Amino acid sequence: MLLGSVSLVVAARSVCPVVVVRGDDIALASRHQRILLGVGRRDVGAPAVRFAFREAAVRGCALSALSAWRQPAPRPAEHPLITGDPAHSAEERAAALLDKALEGPAREYPDVRVSRATVEGAAAKILVERSAAADLLVVGARGQGSHIGLELGRVAHRALHHAACPVVVVPQRLTDAATTDV
Repeated sequence: MLLGSVSLVVAARSVCPVVVVRGDDIALASRHQRILLGVGRRDVGAPAVRFAFREAAVRGCALSALSAWRQPAPRPAEHPLITGDPAHSAEERAAALLDKALEGPAREYPDVRVSRATVEGAAAKILVERSAAADLLVVGARGQGSHIGLELGRVAHRALHHAACPVVVVPQRLTDAATTDV
């Protein structure tokens, strides 16, 4: 079932985290014991990462953090100054980004079991697929743009419409009032 327009507007314009409850009975009963976190370029130090860690700590479950990367376009011709495998360096950048985003919250929540994964492909598609084995999907919202849905970004927008579990959309910039006991 697709998300209604009111829920989409609330998720897009909210200054605090918004939970959209959806999914099957197993996810709704939290039987997977797993929270899935999508980590993108803008998520280093982002409230979504801290929210996911805090939620995993409260629930006593594992946190699966995922960063997607894309296969670069093929290079024209071999050139002596171009070295290394571009796909390998894209994956390395995704892994470094993931490590940096998780570093601070992992120290703050040492009891949270964290698994990290870098996966080649479209982040929105991968997160929706993996949401079938999660109790909660946590994604950030860009907070930019003037049209409904653009504030969310493609990943959050698709997750809200198609995830197999409840989705939390955490704004990139929380207001002071929104950060207290979220």
